[in-house]
Amino acid sequence: MSKSTVGPERLVRLAYIARRHYLEGRTRIEIAEELGMSRIKVGRMLDDAIASGIVTFNIAAPDGLDVERSLALQRKYGLKHSVVVHTPTEASETIQRELGRAAGDLLAEIATAEDVIGMTAGRTLSSMSQQLRELPASEVVQLAGIAGPVQATGVEVIRRVSSVSGGRAWTIYAPIITSDAAAAEAITRQHEVRQTYAQFARVSIALVAIGSWAPPDSQLYDNPALSSSERRAVLDAGAAADIGAILIDRSGKVMDVLPGRSVAIDEPGLRRIPEVIGVAGGTNKTKAVASALASGLISSLVTDSALAGRLLEENP
Repeated sequence: MSKSTVGPERLVRLAYIARRHYLEGRTRIEIAEELGMSRIKVGRMLDDAIASGIVTFNIAAPDGLDVERSLALQRKYGLKHSVVVHTPTEASETIQRELGRAAGDLLAEIATAEDVIGMTAGRTLSSMSQQLRELPASEVVQLAGIAGPVQATGVEVIRRVSSVSGGRAWTIYAPIITSDAAAAEAITRQHEVRQTYAQFARVSIALVAIGSWAPPDSQLYDNPALSSSERRAVLDAGAAADIGAILIDRSGKVMDVLPGRSVAIDEPGLRRIPEVIGVAGGTNKTKAVASALASGLISSLVTDSALAGRLLEENP
């Protein structure tokens, strides 16, 4: 049906009914009573208004978001939240900035004052903390010790996020990986560290970076506490990704290759958190993100469009 095949009187009636319904919010029953016709006939005339082109719909995609791949990833991997971002290039700094902004927007959208927010470190989450402008008055907990440069450490990220929320910051001034298990045990016995560890069970939303081991793009991989032979042994065992100090192999299985040497939340602790948002993007992170998804450790994902496309081509 087109406008040219409909007489002018009917066009007027179709336009009037469409205006009353779509612009003024009148129900079909209200319009039917006003015009003395059945609700079913009003419904048919609304359908004719669409078919004839009197009514058109223009749904604009949100700026910077890949709606189709966001929904496709959510369906394929059973995610609670899936945010896929268009980035102008695959340059690392650009992706970190755009994913940081999107992760901060998602956190601001879903967090409440009753939530306790947990975070690991990383360059993307550091970018998020720098761009964050608003949060409910939530406490913020550092989930893993210091791994990278000063600007991207968990301590600095937690400090920035808590300054936005106005809630208490629970920090860990200690390395994420130690030279041996005895050193890690001594650190976790310290009063301040024990206090932060006690908050892990209260965390209701966690934002975690996903590090890659193949190819290497991880602050844990580069940690000086690991010797080159230890690093090689972890790779030979099949490491593909890390979340905090949790190592994951290519199939999604959590690995126990550095027992007792971490100062960070462990696998059972992370699994107890109701909402764990993984944040990662870029060409080096595809296998790592796929492994993290397979592990079941993350329930939501913020990533870039190109990586999402590669994930959608793979088997879950």
